[in-house]
Amino acid sequence: MNPELELARALLEDAKLLLTHGRHRSTVSRAYYAAYHAGIALLEKLGLKPQNYAGKSGRPANRWEHGIVTAEVAANPRSSAILTSSVALQLRWQYMQRIRGDYRAQVTISTITAQTSVTLAEQIVTTVEGYHAQHP
Repeated sequence: MNPELELARALLEDAKLLLTHGRHRSTVSRAYYAAYHAGIALLEKLGLKPQNYAGKSGRPANRWEHGIVTAEVAANPRSSAILTSSVALQLRWQYMQRIRGDYRAQVTISTITAQTSVTLAEQIVTTVEGYHAQHP
């Protein structure tokens, strides 16, 4: 299996475990990272590389930056067709929840937000796993 997808699956399982223990901040963080790594696996399967994009420095990126992955998964017609555009657009929402959970101490992450994050991550991971299986 693709290493990015292996990591995505492990992070998704962590998110589910955290959700069962009511650890909503950590749940949204792990769910986002599961979807993020699945997004990387999809972009790479489509032949894309971080160097194809300008990084924060304005130079070609030397790694998959969050902004590149969240934008490209939604904007690239091939990736958004695989994930469906509505699911692909949700990666950016997941990123924002991760920021809220990791850095905004005054913000409460609700149960519904945590559950939604896990559900979306599962959709993305499962869809990318299916695409990889169909296109070895």
